[in-house]
Amino acid sequence: MSIAGSVVIGLTLLLRPVTAKIFPAKWQYGIGKMAIAFYLLPVSLIVGKVSFVLPKTITPRHPSGTPPMAIPETLQPNGFVDAVDTLMEKHLPAAMEKHLSLEVMGAVLLIWFVGAMVFAGWHFYCYRRFSKRLLENSIPIPEDMPATLLSSRKAALGVHGDVKLMLNHKITSPMLVGLHRPMILLPASSISETDLKLVLTHELMHLKRKDLWVKVLALIAGTLHWFNPFVHVLRKDVSIWAELSCDEALASEMSHEERKHYGEAILNTLDNHSGMNTAFYSPLCESKKHIKRRLIRMLNVKKTKKSIAILAVAAILAIGGIGLAFAASSTGNDIDNVINVSADEQNDSNIDVSADKQNDSNIDVKYLWPVTRHNRITAAYGNHMHPVKQEMMFHNGIDIPAPEGTPVLTADKGTVAEIGDNETDGNYVILNHGGGIQTFYSKLFGFAEGLAQGDTVQQGDVIGYVGSTGVATGPHLHFRLIIDGEYTDPTSAFASEDWSDDGIRRPGF
Repeated sequence: MSIAGSVVIGLTLLLRPVTAKIFPAKWQYGIGKMAIAFYLLPVSLIVGKVSFVLPKTITPRHPSGTPPMAIPETLQPNGFVDAVDTLMEKHLPAAMEKHLSLEVMGAVLLIWFVGAMVFAGWHFYCYRRFSKRLLENSIPIPEDMPATLLSSRKAALGVHGDVKLMLNHKITSPMLVGLHRPMILLPASSISETDLKLVLTHELMHLKRKDLWVKVLALIAGTLHWFNPFVHVLRKDVSIWAELSCDEALASEMSHEERKHYGEAILNTLDNHSGMNTAFYSPLCESKKHIKRRLIRMLNVKKTKKSIAILAVAAILAIGGIGLAFAASSTGNDIDNVINVSADEQNDSNIDVSADKQNDSNIDVKYLWPVTRHNRITAAYGNHMHPVKQEMMFHNGIDIPAPEGTPVLTADKGTVAEIGDNETDGNYVILNHGGGIQTFYSKLFGFAEGLAQGDTVQQGDVIGYVGSTGVATGPHLHFRLIIDGEYTDPTSAFASEDWSDDGIRRPGF
């Protein structure tokens, strides 16, 4: 969430010198709202879920036609001594690294939680102090004219519900406060009827657009992502553009003379109570710093051209799409990390140190089963009647049936030697594991997004999805094990409890 939101606000700031001159303030404010949504909503999880349900297929590359390459290096197991060496050299450091990673993650979560509590606690204290100051110094307006004017402006803007109108002797600028019970506070100094009408219209426009709710959501985003400087820039940016877009909405219906009166009303009510946190209210004029830009934009409001509106929508979609792309990218890494942890846990239980289970596959550590929760073999390694060609053929791997779209995991860490497709195997991936060992995954519905030849993958990484491409009678993974250029029974690389053929040897390929 933090990365996607930061990308949106970063792009917005980068394009601001251009967009501020071309696009209306409403567009800038809308981008800020979108950034808040990226910070608050688990966009990465949503994208990840969609990607899981509808796996993506990258454009397949046609294979070179060359046989699997063998690396002339072998791993020679030597009974119990080599098994213990493997345990000490490979699994013990991995277990220590995983334990250390969990400790680091726990420390990071603790720091985040403490920071979020401090941030939230400070703002809660400021809010309580702010509310107390307002309640102590606010009194009902004794005159009927402001109340009548408030009712007429509510009707004109289509604002429903009760809105209180109060006087406050401690403020110098009108403001809107309250989420559930909104209240417009007026300074004790006298305001002309014309200025009061403009003031009430301005504050009611904020109420109609629920700008206070947007500020609260920005504050929540700041609490969750207190460590991210972009979210604090966003909070300030949203407050500024809320005012500018409100001015723009009102000025678009005014004549030039009315806009001048509106600007004078803003100047007459400059806010000098800078000690108050504007996250809790909406003032008519926040400070002198942005007054010049505000007045210039308000006096020069023009009707948005159709071409500018189309360009603005396209820019919003582009920025949002880039944010989603970053969210999807981070999701892929997160999912892979989760799978890697699961793979490590499964691998820890699959270490075989008994001499009677050693085989001639020169693999001294059991591989990870490539299709989680689907451990049935429907076609074993060896000679079978081909289901399509109806002739006896050598089956050089094993077939593991699973629903189409089920993730296919790497049996062990390695490098992508080849990725492509052909008429028989469909979409396939070949991995080099060193020591002359390769694994082959075929019939894939599609590949993991971004997977390319030469990529390094870890045990348990998702490299593709179960399918029925090529010559196949149904969705399954066809898995092969190649050692020194020769096919080997893949079941010798897995722990016996990882798979089951139920006593059935069905035709496969």
